Amino acid sequence: TVHSLSGCPRATSAMKKAKLSGEQMLTIKQRASNGIENDEEIKQLDEEIKELNESNSQMEADMIKLRTQITTMESNLKTIEEENKVIEQQNESLLHELANLSQSLIHSLANIQLPHMEPINEQNFDAYVTTLTDMYTNQDRYQSPENKALLENIKQAVRGIQV
Repeated sequence: TVHSLSGCPRATSAMKKAKLSGEQMLTIKQRASNGIENDEEIKQLDEEIKELNESNSQMEADMIKLRTQITTMESNLKTIEEENKVIEQQNESLLHELANLSQSLIHSLANIQLPHMEPINEQNFDAYVTTLTDMYTNQDRYQSPENKALLENIKQAVRGIQV
């Protein structure tokens, strides 16, 4: 057993191999000094990487927020579209009911002639209704016996219309 390196046959051959030439030493020194310079570059690159990671994290968070907002907006749009469909159906139903009422009114008032108007028909329906509305709203202007009789005939004619 050998107690020191100098007496060890294996250590002697390893030390001979470990001896470096001047050129090899110079190369190692250059690498070491380059390593120091590279160390600064590495620190700077590490800092840039850290900043980029933080920026990416912020962008990812912003994208998640945007996706959430888009999903919410799409959901709201879908709800509004469904509500609009319901409203459109209600409008169609009301328009159909109005058309039926208009036809019933035209049919009921076909034999009643308002002063200065032709008998009611689809073409003069709006004007006829406007005149009737005026007659009922301003009954004080229509106090003559023939106007009172006319209003009574209109009341009788429209009594059978189901609303």
